[in-house]
Amino acid sequence: MVISVNEYNVSDTKKYYCDINAKVLSGMEIVTVKSKTKEKISHIKKDYLDFLLDKLKFTVNEEFDKELKGWTVWTVEVPMHGEGKTRQEALDDLINSLVEFSEIYINEIEIFSKTESMEKQVYMLKILRCNGNKELIARELGISNANQI
Repeated sequence: MVISVNEYNVSDTKKYYCDINAKVLSGMEIVTVKSKTKEKISHIKKDYLDFLLDKLKFTVNEEFDKELKGWTVWTVEVPMHGEGKTRQEALDDLINSLVEFSEIYINEIEIFSKTESMEKQVYMLKILRCNGNKELIARELGISNANQI
């Protein structure tokens, strides 16, 4: 007996969409295959995706410049940074930069999907899922104890 993930072409995915959703909600993965490119799209339960994405942690680095008397913070996974006279100002600036970049990323998703690494795309998905909510972004970055964002 061979157990495999169900695969459908785009036409059948449309035709059996209700059945596919029922299977996905029951815990199965269903894959849609684009016939021309053979590209695969996975349909999985959102809770599963939440669980998997929660395993990915951002690395936020910080540095104080004694000469300039200011802080710089940055993420490794999505090369963004923030600056400020205080650590908190730098963290706020980083979060604002991520919100601004998210808007650009969404508007230019066709380009980014072809040029960015899969790793960066997945980390950006974590940021995009925050819907611009700065408190949620801070939590994703592991800095949710930041004063006011």
